[in-house]
Amino acid sequence: MMKKSTFLLVALTILSILMASCAPAATSAPTEVVVEETAPPATEEPTSEPVKEINITYWAFGSEGSAMSESGELWTDWYAKIFEQYQADHPGVTIDFSLKGYDASGTTLFIDTAVAAGTPPDVYFDTKFRVKKYFDAGLLADLAPALTDADLAAYDPAVFAGGKKGDMIWSIPASGGYWNFIVNTTLFEEAGLTDLLPQAPDYAWTTEEFMTACKAINNPDKGVYCTAFFAGSPSMDSATNQWLAGFPDCKFFDQATSTYTVNSPACVEAFTFMHSIYDEGLMVPGAAGLIDDTTDPYWLNQQVAMLGQGNWYDSIAKKSIGEGTIEPFEYIFVQFPNKTGAPVTPVGMSNPDVWGVFQQDDPDKMQAIYDLIQYMQQPEIAAQIAVGWGKVPVRSDAAFEATDPVVAMPLEAARKFGSYDPYFVNGVPCNYNDVRQAWAEARQEFWQDGADIQVILDAFVERANGIITECP
Repeated sequence: MMKKSTFLLVALTILSILMASCAPAATSAPTEVVVEETAPPATEEPTSEPVKEINITYWAFGSEGSAMSESGELWTDWYAKIFEQYQADHPGVTIDFSLKGYDASGTTLFIDTAVAAGTPPDVYFDTKFRVKKYFDAGLLADLAPALTDADLAAYDPAVFAGGKKGDMIWSIPASGGYWNFIVNTTLFEEAGLTDLLPQAPDYAWTTEEFMTACKAINNPDKGVYCTAFFAGSPSMDSATNQWLAGFPDCKFFDQATSTYTVNSPACVEAFTFMHSIYDEGLMVPGAAGLIDDTTDPYWLNQQVAMLGQGNWYDSIAKKSIGEGTIEPFEYIFVQFPNKTGAPVTPVGMSNPDVWGVFQQDDPDKMQAIYDLIQYMQQPEIAAQIAVGWGKVPVRSDAAFEATDPVVAMPLEAARKFGSYDPYFVNGVPCNYNDVRQAWAEARQEFWQDGADIQVILDAFVERANGIITECP
């Protein structure tokens, strides 16, 4: 009996030990428990929301194959590198970039067509006066949210002149700068006439000195003309308008009264001088019908010796020489002629190149565009755009060194002689492009035999003032 009791006691003891070993571990000692991680099943749903796909169309003025002024790098290659970083920082956002507008001869036809079709670009980068057309039409978004207080402080308030309405910022500038007269010195050297050109350090001359050189270099029998004007479209009307800077009493547009006054006696004097170039056969024939595309080849083929808006002709010369499509030639930048007795002509001021954004329905896309504009207008990027166009950055914090003569020489001249805005856009209440079209048509009448300059200018002033009185 004793043995059975002892056996049962031992059995119960062993059983209790076994049951204790199978019990859950105490929660007071979690460090003694090792839990192996396992991968979630392949079919498990992701816990984060998918990235929203956003496509931004970005059109910049230019043409396929065009290159940056100083480096010669293709604009398309440069933009691709810049956009790559933005897209890496903004998953789901892609940018559809195109260079457009050069073949439109300075008009906004390519944008007008897209607007009419309901497919305007999201971002439009062009000169301010062309972008302004769509602000006047009420189609542009407010870009104030794209700028920080630090950004705004980096801009000279004058740069935003005409680009704001109240607190709304409808355009943000990337570049400004200056330009003056360009002279093919190879033609003058070959003709032994370099002594007739303006000399360093000021490179200034009077209208009489200009005419002496103009008559000497002009040789239509050999296909060489002194200069060229064109009026077939509104494009580059600033190259004609800049001649008025040498006649300081001529005021094309009076901002204080918002009226056109280019029919004044001082302006008639200036246009009479310009018409004398036509009368003496010193310019490429057919100015009334010429446009950018039909004038550019005269410069590239060394058939015209001197032209206004030198930064443009510098850019196309560099591009063509780099491509090997023309014979290389040398040129310099000089001041526009000034009326005898007048101060040295101030330098032409470039119309700012600006960003405008068409209004959006999708707030997420609008924010992505704000982020893109914020990125593009940063000084290190915007400065490259400015220099690429032979212009000057407009942010005070942009690191900038003017080494290319197309930038350095006009900039130095502007510091000496001041600047002149030949676009006459600031202060125009609306319909600026309609006025430009009217001015092109007036210039087409001007470049004719026996043109009555006073009558032509009177008619333009009446028409232009009538156009802007229709503004709201």
